[in-house]
Amino acid sequence: MSPKSIVPSEVGLWMIHGNLQTPKVWQPITTQLHQAVSPKLNLSIFLEDLWNSPGESLEEWAALFCQRVQPHPFKSRFLLGYSLGGRLAFHALLHQPELWQGAIIISADSGLASECDRNNCLTKDIVWGNKFLHENWNNLIQEWSSLPIFCGHKPSYSVLEEDFSRAKISKVFQKFSKGHQKDLLPNLQNLDIPMLYISGEKDNKYHQVGQRLASQYPRLTHHISLHTGHRVPWENANELIYIVSDFLKQCF
Repeated sequence: MSPKSIVPSEVGLWMIHGNLQTPKVWQPITTQLHQAVSPKLNLSIFLEDLWNSPGESLEEWAALFCQRVQPHPFKSRFLLGYSLGGRLAFHALLHQPELWQGAIIISADSGLASECDRNNCLTKDIVWGNKFLHENWNNLIQEWSSLPIFCGHKPSYSVLEEDFSRAKISKVFQKFSKGHQKDLLPNLQNLDIPMLYISGEKDNKYHQVGQRLASQYPRLTHHISLHTGHRVPWENANELIYIVSDFLKQCF
């Protein structure tokens, strides 16, 4: 008997970058991801640009994003979001769960339960937003990368002032702040969508988020990337590609 032939699937993957990034941070990864999933999956990748995406709140952004994704005639649609992009991906999944066949969420928060914590977070984000309007760019990027969440790891990609609008950065800090985000876990528990959550071994905060999600959401797998901090896709790209491609193929 001849081996069973592999029929390519029509799969769309939307990738959403984080704050102080542009879509081009994904480019080396997308090339390798295409190679990793071929020939089993006929994969099309879309790189979302948060700096040109409409939406004045997390919820409005998700609604307008899903509106734009809906017309694409794929058999299966998947989301991949990193950090801020992961939080937006959570909102898109909840806004229109029937649109998505799976999601990969990397180093993203499902929300703060305490109103006090949300208010404190909003206050800090407003301060950051104001800084990006006026202060020296290189000093700000150094201060940002020195935050404990990044575990002392510097970004492997450039963060150049000419690639951004300071006004848009300031606005994103405020309108997409975790201070405006509800605790999404109670609603995420009602989803029936396979999900892969990835956190860095050194990123204790999001390691705990992944554990909490995995304990409450039966269709979620939590993968811990060894020797990495918050920026998992750029600190261990080879492992990320292997884990993500394996997840996509297992969904079929």
